[in-house]
This record gives sequence, structure tokens and C-alpha cells, in this order.
Amino acid sequence: MWPSWGVSIYPFGNIGVALYAIIGTYAILRYRLMDIKAAITRTGIFTIVYAFVLGMPFWLGFKLLGKGLWILPLSFSVVLATSGPFIYRLLQKKAEDILLVEQRRYQKLLLQAASGMVDEHNLDKLAKLIVYIVKRSVKINFAAIFIDDKQNGVYRLKATRDSGEVSYKDATFLYEYPFIEYLKNHKDPVLYEELPLDMKRNLGTLSGISLIIPSVVQDNLLGFVLLGEKLNRRPYTEDDINVFKTLSNQAALAISYCLFLEEFKKAQERIFTADKLGLIGGMADGVAHQVKNRLNQFSVAAGELKYAAKDFIKKYAQLIEKNPDMEKEIGYFLQTADSIVSNVKKTDGVVRGLLGFARVEEKEQFFSKFNLKELIDYAVDMLKVKHEISQFSLGIGLEGGDDFIYGVKPQVLEAIYNLIDNAYEACLEKRDFRLNEQEKEAYHFQIRLNLTQADDYSLIALSDNGVGVKDEDKKKIFAPFFTTKSSYKSGTGIGIYVVKRIIEESHQGQISFSSEYLQGTTFYIKLPKKGRKI
Repeated sequence: MWPSWGVSIYPFGNIGVALYAIIGTYAILRYRLMDIKAAITRTGIFTIVYAFVLGMPFWLGFKLLGKGLWILPLSFSVVLATSGPFIYRLLQKKAEDILLVEQRRYQKLLLQAASGMVDEHNLDKLAKLIVYIVKRSVKINFAAIFIDDKQNGVYRLKATRDSGEVSYKDATFLYEYPFIEYLKNHKDPVLYEELPLDMKRNLGTLSGISLIIPSVVQDNLLGFVLLGEKLNRRPYTEDDINVFKTLSNQAALAISYCLFLEEFKKAQERIFTADKLGLIGGMADGVAHQVKNRLNQFSVAAGELKYAAKDFIKKYAQLIEKNPDMEKEIGYFLQTADSIVSNVKKTDGVVRGLLGFARVEEKEQFFSKFNLKELIDYAVDMLKVKHEISQFSLGIGLEGGDDFIYGVKPQVLEAIYNLIDNAYEACLEKRDFRLNEQEKEAYHFQIRLNLTQADDYSLIALSDNGVGVKDEDKKKIFAPFFTTKSSYKSGTGIGIYVVKRIIEESHQGQISFSSEYLQGTTFYIKLPKKGRKI
């Protein structure tokens, strides 16, 4: 009512309450803002349970005692019983916030750090960042991270932060370790005390571990973090483990991206190297032509010098006999001419060998069927050039009479040459450093290549009777930069690694070897035939 005007108005504001309820209900049902069935179910269960639990004492009281003062304390008890759980939860939260303030702090820091890991693209820096953040935030005595080293088939220590009491320097875990298999299967962070007994033994001398955090992406274990005890000696809680699980997931993504970038850079370097070698190979014809022209001039000049000297000897034989110094000088001229012709022939052989190795037609850069014997001849020519030898005997065996194989010709040539070169140097090392004088006289190089044709693949076996490989070195033979050659050869250790990548990555083949120290080595190469798989 408006008193001044004497007008009565219906209280339409009350309608707004009902309208609000209707709109809210419509929105909930229309846009599924709440699970109505679940809400009704929970409310119903709560009402039934509390009606029974709190109503039963009243029913018994009225039944047995009738009306009386007992209703007041019982009603008070009902109020306390109803509010008790809510008060308990509130007090529990307050107590946890006070007691676990430090834990909440470092958990928040770890979650913030996890979200920022993907911004770091350098694997070494990322590994150092992870152990630094974890050790400093959680305040533990050490943290160490191991990253997958695919080239060597191990998980290698990438970064560590310790207090000096614990050191894992140069520690590695082979792929086949049961501990690694355990992490691949379980994937979640695990307390050291919860590890099976055989897993603890597998960790060997590594001590002080309290928590292991694996980083897994699509069943691929990229690495894992080992954490020591907290400095305050408190145990790792379930909340800690959940936070570390989030951290490990983010770390796995960051590590995966770093590994991808590293592999991409290596691929770019290989492409650049291949382009550079291709350019050099393209120049080989022109360079060889120019060198051969000069060699031809040297050969002609030496021949004319030799012819002129012999003609002079015929015309002035008596004068030469009377003058020994003149005879000596003319003999020197003839010897020089012969030396020039001989060296021209050797240099021409070197040029032909280099040209055969470098001249690769464009079509040969792709998979094709080609003659293995032709590749062996090129490889032997290069071996003669490298070691400055005129003779080299390589036994060749063909089973089935077919000496054609399928692959990328220049790549297979590089692999064959590397293996023959290694075999020759192994024989040299055995003769020069492992045998006495009597044994050296009886020792003969025996290097043999056998080709066997199977239905799905061609098997190449290259054997030698050289120095062989020690048992402790066999697992490392395909690792990059590992060499068994003596210091006088100063091997780079990259040759066999390159061969492995050519055979297994480029050709989807297989390479293996057997060796006995001081007896010899045999390498086996399986190259799949066209349209076949091994």
C-alpha cells in the first residue's frame, strides 16, 4: 500500500521467490548443472539414516519412560551428534593447516615448478633443474635423476644434488635390470621400503633411497628420480606421493620433448653431413680428371726423360765408359724416371679407389638390388689406399651362387668397408702387439666374407683371425666412441656404431657378432630382401 495515495498493491515480491526457484530448477535440469538423481539419493539416505539413528532413542524413551525431563538432555545430544562431524572436519582442517604448513608450502612449489618444466628445452639443464627444485623445496639429503641413454642401452645418471654423504657418480642401470622392469610395470612413485626384497638387492650399493619416482610416457620409461630422506626425518605422506606423481608426469613430457629436440638436431647434422659428402662426391669426377691430367703429364715427362737418357747412352757409350761420374748421373736419371712412373701408377690407383668410393649416382641413393662383389672391390681399394698396401687377400664365399643384395648401395658400402678395415686392423694389432717373434713368422692374416641367401634376407658374415674382443668389452662394442684398438691406431670408436645404425635403422636389418679374445671375430649382417621383414 502507498499510504500517501491510499493505493493497495499486491506483494508481488513474494512471487519473485517462487520465480527464482523455478528458474534455478529449470537451469539445473536444462544444462545439467547438478546431478539431480545423485542429490536426491544422497539427501534421502542422509534423512533416513539420521531419522533412524536420532529418532530411535526418542521412540524408546517415550515407549519406556513416557514424557519427562530426559527429553532435554537427549535433544541436546541430538544437536551435538548432528553438528559433531561438521565441527570435526573444520577442526581437522585447521589442525592440518597448522601442522602441515611446511608440507603444503613445498607441495605448492613443486606443482608450480611442474607447470614450468616444459619451458626448458635443454636436457642437461632440465635434469639439474629438477633435482635442484626437489632437494631445495622438500629439504632432503639428496636427489638424483637418471635418464634413458638409448645409444648404450642404460639409464645413466644425468644430474644429482647431495649433501656429501651420498654419491652416485657414474652410476648406470642396464635395461635388463629387474629394477628397471619393475618401474616400467608399476609407473607410480614407490617408497623404498615397499620394494620387493630382490629389487632392493638389485639397487646394490646405492644407499639412502627413500622414494623412487619414475617418469613414463606411453609405457616408455624415460627416466626416474631417486630421493633421500627428509632432513626432519618425517616420512613421505600420501599427499607427497600424489604431488610427485603430478611432477613426474610433467617431467616425462619435458624430458620427452628434450629428447625429441636432441634427436632432431642430430638428424639435421646427419643431413648436413650427407649433403656435404654428396657435394664432395659430386666434385670427385672433376677433381679426378684434373689429377689424372697432371699424372699423365708426369708420366709423359718421365718417359721422355728415360728415352732421352737411353738414347744418350747409345750415342756416347765410349764417352760414358771413360767418365764414371757421368755414368752415375745418367743412372740416377733413369732411376728417377722409373720412380716417377711407378708413383704415377700408384697415385692413379688411389684416385680410382677414391673415385669409386665417392661416385654415387642419384639412383643409388635409394633402395635397389646390386652386386655385393662390386662393393667388396671398392672397399678393398679403399683399404689399400688407407694402409698403403699393394696386396690384400680377402676370401669370398657365396652359397647358392647369387651375390646380389638389396639395400642403399653407398650405405652398405660404408658398412662393408668399416668391417673389413676393422678386421684388417685387428689382425695388425694381433701380429704387432700380441705375438712373439716366432709366432709372427707363422701368422697369416685370414679375413673372409661369406654371403648366404635365405628366403627373407641375405646373411653376410665377415670373419677374421685378429685380436678378438674381451668378454668385458662385448656389451660395449656397438657403443659410440668405444674402441678396443691400441693407442698407436687412435681409433675413434665411431665406425661400428655407424655400421649398426646403417643396418638396423636405415635397412631394418640385424647385426651381431661372436668373438674370442686372441682367436678372432665374426660379424653377422642380415639385410631383408625387397618387400620382406626379418
